[in-house]
Amino acid sequence: MASYKEVSPGKYKLYVELGYDAKGKRIRKTKTVEAGAREVKKLLSAFEQEVYNSQHLEVEKMSFLAFAEIWKTSFAKRNWASTTYEKNMFILNQISPYLESMYIQNIKTLHLVQYFKDESDRGGKSLVKKYEVLKSVFKKAVEWNVLKTNPMDGIEKPKPKVKKREFYNKKEIQNHLRILDQLNTYQKLIIKAALIGALRREEILGIATDVVDYANNQILIKRALVYTKEHGLELKKTKNGEERTVTFPEDFMQELKEFYIKKLNERMAMGNLWNGFKGPEGDDLFMIFSNEYGVPFRPDSVTQFWGRIVKKYGLKKISFHDLRHSSASLLLSEGVNMKVIQNRLGHKNIKTTMNIYAHATLEDDEKASNVFKNLL
Repeated sequence: MASYKEVSPGKYKLYVELGYDAKGKRIRKTKTVEAGAREVKKLLSAFEQEVYNSQHLEVEKMSFLAFAEIWKTSFAKRNWASTTYEKNMFILNQISPYLESMYIQNIKTLHLVQYFKDESDRGGKSLVKKYEVLKSVFKKAVEWNVLKTNPMDGIEKPKPKVKKREFYNKKEIQNHLRILDQLNTYQKLIIKAALIGALRREEILGIATDVVDYANNQILIKRALVYTKEHGLELKKTKNGEERTVTFPEDFMQELKEFYIKKLNERMAMGNLWNGFKGPEGDDLFMIFSNEYGVPFRPDSVTQFWGRIVKKYGLKKISFHDLRHSSASLLLSEGVNMKVIQNRLGHKNIKTTMNIYAHATLEDDEKASNVFKNLL
């Protein structure tokens, strides 16, 4: 980050922040220039570029933390989506204590081999993510001529732990749909959208009136509502960056329409107190699942109310995301074509769909057995 301060008429001090060293001391480069108010900005930009080109950096004495700060501001923040950036910074903070006392030029492959061994031995989580973050950090260190070789090149990528996914079968889904009538309308519709439409939590909350087609019982899924500490609530593209149309039963669409009319009356009653929500282009959007002020619910609020519902009604404990998994599993069991399921889920590659959802339930196994029943 770069800034400037006028120290006297026509004289400015330029600052380029480079984070902190291993002892927590701020690393800052400064330069005093004489310039006019317009010219100083150009001089600041040039000075910042000089610093980042290592002309003013003591690379041999740069700690891992100091370089990580430059990597964060010069690469990660500029190239990653806000949610990806926030998640990966959390991962970096978990890595940093192991390497914080080391100069980046002194970090060898053996140090990183030992790091991943220690993490694995103690049952550390997110090893794949830690690998990917370190891979990115050291790749940039080589590209920016801070390092001659990449110490991550000799590190084998950890194998992800395959977590057994839980889901509801057909009977459980039928039972749970009856329970939904006891819930608040918005909660019922959000759960149904996940269970019937196999939508992601963020996709459901990203539904505005402009993507709902009541005449054809369809919803265009083209946005996802995300939340980060830095930016708050934002509308982004879907996970794979592509749009898809999902068809819903007529009864569900009628429920959704009635809920929308109720929200519309609510908006009129709120008058000037209605805040609404703006899309990525600054356009006003009427978000379906929003509070009384028109502001959409945060994604984590859905996870929270789903957890309370599971506990209150004694349901089998699965995550909200696994309602989507339950939807795909039911479609598979009912003989729906895998390509149709792929399109409904919004997977770019059908292999993703097959790897995640091509499992057999007990009912499926019985069906397979019955194929041969008449032959015996």
